Amino acid sequence: MRLKEHSRYIFCAGLVLAIFSAYVARLVDWQIINGEEYRERANRSSIYRNKTDILRGEILDVNGVGLVENITGYKIMLDRFALPPEEENQTILDLITLLALKKEPFIDELPITLAPNGHFKFAEDKEKEIKELKGKNRLNLNSYSTADECMEKLAQKYGCQNFDTKTKRDIISVKYNMDVSGYYDSMASSYTFADNISPELLTIIAEKFQDTPGVRIGLSAKRQAVNSDLAPHIVGSTGKISEEQYEKLKSKGYTLNDTVGKSGIEAAMEEMLRGVAGEKKVEVARDGSVLHTPNAKEAKPGNTIFLTIDSRLQRAANESLAKAVKSAGQHDCVAGAVVALSVKDFSILAAATYPSYDLAKLSEPGYYTLLTNDKANPLFDRAFRGSFAPGSIFKPLVACGALQEGVLTTADKVRCTGIYHYPGHDFTNKCLGVHGNADLFYAMAKSCNVFFSEAGRRLGIEKMDLYAKRFGLGVKTGIELTESAGVLAGPEHSKAVGSRWSDLVTIKAAIGQADNQFTPLQLATYVATIASGGNRYRPHLISKVTDYLRENVIMENSPEHPELVDTVGISEENLNIVKNAMRQVVLSGTATNFSGYMVPIAAKTGTAQNSGSDHTTFICFAPYENPEIAIAVVVEHGAKGMVSKIVAKDIMDVYFSNK
Repeated sequence: MRLKEHSRYIFCAGLVLAIFSAYVARLVDWQIINGEEYRERANRSSIYRNKTDILRGEILDVNGVGLVENITGYKIMLDRFALPPEEENQTILDLITLLALKKEPFIDELPITLAPNGHFKFAEDKEKEIKELKGKNRLNLNSYSTADECMEKLAQKYGCQNFDTKTKRDIISVKYNMDVSGYYDSMASSYTFADNISPELLTIIAEKFQDTPGVRIGLSAKRQAVNSDLAPHIVGSTGKISEEQYEKLKSKGYTLNDTVGKSGIEAAMEEMLRGVAGEKKVEVARDGSVLHTPNAKEAKPGNTIFLTIDSRLQRAANESLAKAVKSAGQHDCVAGAVVALSVKDFSILAAATYPSYDLAKLSEPGYYTLLTNDKANPLFDRAFRGSFAPGSIFKPLVACGALQEGVLTTADKVRCTGIYHYPGHDFTNKCLGVHGNADLFYAMAKSCNVFFSEAGRRLGIEKMDLYAKRFGLGVKTGIELTESAGVLAGPEHSKAVGSRWSDLVTIKAAIGQADNQFTPLQLATYVATIASGGNRYRPHLISKVTDYLRENVIMENSPEHPELVDTVGISEENLNIVKNAMRQVVLSGTATNFSGYMVPIAAKTGTAQNSGSDHTTFICFAPYENPEIAIAVVVEHGAKGMVSKIVAKDIMDVYFSNK
């Protein structure tokens, strides 16, 4: 044992001696053998690490049709390691003058403009940027400081006092942007002075500024929204990283000059879309000349996102929804939404909101202001975040619950005289017709409020809400984007808003009124769950994620293995009864315009009371025997017209005509 320990000590001592000898040898090389060469090289040059641009991944539809693509271009860059501080202002002025001559813009984000009277004024819709400018991390001025006061302090900071007013403003804009982007934080920093320059300007810069220290041409990938009005709420936008975002993301390698996703898929899939910057080690001589760039680290582009959206269906949904709203004939009908799901795996085939907007125009002056001032709120995603009273499309759920709990059978009939009286009380519900002795199939076809008021009373609000949640109503679906949970009428919600629930209101809830409010996405999930046989899967927008060149799959939501969220607890027999009742809606009820359609459809129409004209709602699935697609439509204040049904039909026309 002692011999083994002695051997171990000898081995460790030898190892330490070998390592120490290597260090000594290296020091001798640095300081004695080649010391003069290393000292001379250190005196005549410096090495800086310069990061290259990050190439963001692209976004495509399910068939590979581009929604957001990258287009290669050129940009003018300023490198701090090579641009002498005393020459900054003149170099910037020379570039500004040249770009003005060629009528090309430089990057100008200063929230201060020059007024016609020669004074400065704050730019409109730039409250956040103005607050940051005056803040303690920038100018440290009072909140009430004027634009002229801000510019005076900026001129002092950047040494621009001796220029004329317009020139002063332009140079300050560039230098302030450089400051905000972190240009002055590191000798290795670079700044994009102008992006996407023309080939003509590229040639001129290459010739006239080839000997100007710190000015160079760089490659850029301009991110461009293709089919930019197709699905803006889903695709989302990008923008310059805010200080708040930077504080959260700087540990992940983000800089103040980075672009990040601000909304939609761009934000939700930020980690997948963001690439990795490359790095160049630049050795610069004391005279500013670049000696060489050793050990370059290659950049890695972001991943490509394939959505589940089908551009053809999405276009049909957009156009039909816009037409439906405009043709509703109600003065307050200005908006609507529709969601279409695949019954197989709940992938979202189309999700449209009206009014909408164009992603490509967001950077145009005044466009964003126009959108924010629009009372119809086109920036709001009604498909995933809008909550609406469902009206009678809630009735299939009540039928499912009542059948499963045994409080209703297909043999039961309820007498409809046009008014439902809650037993033992004066509380009533009106019906839209007089339906006599109605069974479940006839009541569903004619949308009899009396029948379903009684079915809801027998079922009770607790059971009604239990099944509603299982079907995905009043709960978030799990979609990748921001969504609303909606509102489920009942004691739980009443308590949350500080009111008391009355069982009398159950009959209102049973016909989709009371406090019930659901998103079109939830309604599509609900009808798809009926069609799928009671399995509720997670709706999703991501089909797969590949590498940038689309060669290797990194992640995939396989249609063969959907994510099961819940089972509704309704027997196959009872679900088939409700499906049959929904089929009667088409054959002899409120949706007979679908009776001769190219494939058999099951559906339910709805009219939801609210302030103003009634909402019109519609749910359906098709084909009836082997469902493939489920659709939910809401047209706000669309009243009792057929507009919601037409939207569903237009989507199915495209879907089934391609098969």
